[in-house]
Amino acid sequence: MNDDPILAALVYPAGEGTMLADMAEIAAAAGLAVAGMIQHDERRPNRRRCDMSLVDLATGRRFHLSQDRGADARGCRLDHGALEEAAGLALAALDTERLPDLLVLSKFGKREIEGHGFRQVVEKAVELGVPLLVGVTAENVGGFRDFGGGYEAVFEDRAEAEALIASLAARRRTAA
Repeated sequence: MNDDPILAALVYPAGEGTMLADMAEIAAAAGLAVAGMIQHDERRPNRRRCDMSLVDLATGRRFHLSQDRGADARGCRLDHGALEEAAGLALAALDTERLPDLLVLSKFGKREIEGHGFRQVVEKAVELGVPLLVGVTAENVGGFRDFGGGYEAVFEDRAEAEALIASLAARRRTAA
C-alpha cells in the first residue's frame, strides 16, 4: 500500500518562492520525470516590485507574468492571459502517453483558489494519479485545504517535501 499523498503543498514564507525550484531539482536528481512550472522573480531597476515569470520545466519556455505599468504602479500587475497560457502548456504535459512522476507548481494561490490559473492542471493531475507538489503561502493554506477536501497534505518543513520525493523515487526504482 502507498501512503504518499497525491496532492501536497509546501508552505513557503514570502520571498522564498525558490523552494519549489529546489524541490524540482531534487526530484530530477533522484531520477523522477518532473513536469510543471516554476516562478522566478526578477528585480528591475527603478521598480517598486519585482517582475514575475514562469519557466516550464519540460521545455524551458518562459512566460512573463508581470504587466509593466510603470515605476510607481501599485496593485495587481499579473498578466492573466500569460498565466492561462502557461497553465495550458502545463495541462498539455498531462495529456501525453508518458505521464510525469511528479508535477511541481510554484504556487497554489488566490487565482487557483478562485478556480483559475493552474486549478485545472491540479485537478487533472489528481484525476490521473500524478503526484503533485505545489507551493502555498501561509495566507493561502486554508484555501488549499478547502480545495483538497481532506485528501491533501501540507508540509510546513522542506524536509517533509524531500521525504515525499525520496519515497516517490524509491517507488519508481522498484517499479522499473
